[in-house]
Amino acid sequence: MQRGRTGLALLLMAVWLAVPVATLGQTQQGTAEPRDQIVLSGDVQVRRGQEVGEVVVLHGTAMVAGVVRGDVVVLDGRIDVTGQVSGAVVSVGGSVALGPSSRVLGDVLAHERVVAAPGARVDGDVREGVTFTFRAPIEALGAFAPWLAVWSSVLALGLLLLLGGPRAADAISSAAHGSPWPSVGWGFAVFLVLPLAGVIGVFSLVLLPLGLGLLLSLFLLYSVGLAWSAFALGRVLWHEPRSRVLALLIGWVILTAVAAIPFVGGVVWVAGAVFGLGAGTVAIWRARGAASRAGGRHRQGGKMPVMIPAATDEPEPMIVEREMGEEGAGL
Repeated sequence: MQRGRTGLALLLMAVWLAVPVATLGQTQQGTAEPRDQIVLSGDVQVRRGQEVGEVVVLHGTAMVAGVVRGDVVVLDGRIDVTGQVSGAVVSVGGSVALGPSSRVLGDVLAHERVVAAPGARVDGDVREGVTFTFRAPIEALGAFAPWLAVWSSVLALGLLLLLGGPRAADAISSAAHGSPWPSVGWGFAVFLVLPLAGVIGVFSLVLLPLGLGLLLSLFLLYSVGLAWSAFALGRVLWHEPRSRVLALLIGWVILTAVAAIPFVGGVVWVAGAVFGLGAGTVAIWRARGAASRAGGRHRQGGKMPVMIPAATDEPEPMIVEREMGEEGAGL
């Protein structure tokens, strides 16, 4: 059964990762609203006649011959524009080339050179040799910035949880692998009950502080569940007793890569939070049951056993009058 669950998890993860590989580098046609193009490593091509929203590439190139309604941002790589960009064109660690028919309504910023052919039009500023500070890439990332912030926080939280409770992490991973469906069921229950309890507390006078605190901590609690899910997923590929930290990193990388897919990141976040909270609930339930069973083996308040001497054939010695007088037992 354990091998079957492991194979199923790997198969599902392979399907999730295989779907965007064929579509992330290309634009989506036939949709009413332009789709954002976010790629971790690879190339994005916006062909002539195609229209997309934001374009964000961590490592690779962006070639725009069509229309980009938002910004074009590449962290490590070059940008070639022969079409139209409604926002800014930013190459944090590379160069920018503008063709003769290109049109950029925003700024063009590059860490290296900016080469503009005759006929290229830029409505904003054109600067090359730009040194980006910490704030500048975050602002330039646009829609990619929340994804980076959320998943970096999940990784930091997971490391803190492993540091504070390594055995608890093992128990939660064991519950996730041994009882996946109870973990899903309990996770949905906890995921829905927490905000409901917070709302009830807010509308009551006595529990108002508790309700506000619970509602404000929902994101933290859900992120804890997401960190536990990443650790459990990593343990599928990196078994005990090997490094817990490396298992967390493996699971985190997989979930982060899947969450980078447009319109899929929210689903991954909710599913990870639900499963992690459920696995934690199952682990706590098991721990309480084990503690109660261990406590039941030693009952308190029982009577001390009475030792009855074994019967012998020798008669008991009689107490003479002199001994009774020495002991003060005489009449």
